[in-house]
Amino acid sequence: MKKMTWKHKYQQKKYHLPVIGHFSDRSVQFKSIIEASRTINIHPTLIFEACIGKIFKAKNTHWEYVKGNHYIKYKAYYINAQESYTRVGGFNG
Repeated sequence: MKKMTWKHKYQQKKYHLPVIGHFSDRSVQFKSIIEASRTINIHPTLIFEACIGKIFKAKNTHWEYVKGNHYIKYKAYYINAQESYTRVGGFNG
């Protein structure tokens, strides 16, 4: 399997969907995760993981997708993957 370069990774649709960042004093809507990461200087993967609920905050900011079909799609995919994952042994054995 060919390794994905950073350029191809950030061309994926999930990085070009509108998001809302909830800061301590206000909420700001961005056109995409890429735009938000450039403005706020946060790695795009951190923002994506905060949007789907994998992590609680990214740099002390709550992130969420603007509600729509893409929100349901990515959230459902993450929840299904999380529920179906089971580890038989520990990390060292």
